[in-house]
Amino acid sequence: MKKEDIQKLISKNLEGFESNLRPLAGFKLNFSANEGFHKIFFSASCTCGTSALLSVEVSENKSDNEIEDAMTSIIERLLTQEKSFRRMNCELHESMRTGFLPDKS
Repeated sequence: MKKEDIQKLISKNLEGFESNLRPLAGFKLNFSANEGFHKIFFSASCTCGTSALLSVEVSENKSDNEIEDAMTSIIERLLTQEKSFRRMNCELHESMRTGFLPDKS
């Protein structure tokens, strides 16, 4: 299964959950430390303007059936990442945006 097809399958499976994850595509860099894996990206946003880049990895060696069988686990991982981001307060989100630099006032 191609990376784009996996992302579509994940998006379709997210439809039954309370989630505002948006699929992201078009990254030219390989952000994965693991060779031989598809890295699938999603975005979660907060009302304060901060967005989080969330991802899951799927082995390129997995069959379509194996990917479909693992979909529950993949969805759970993404939803857990999203919940962790949403539990952070906006002050922490702002620190994430600015790189946790100390205030020099």
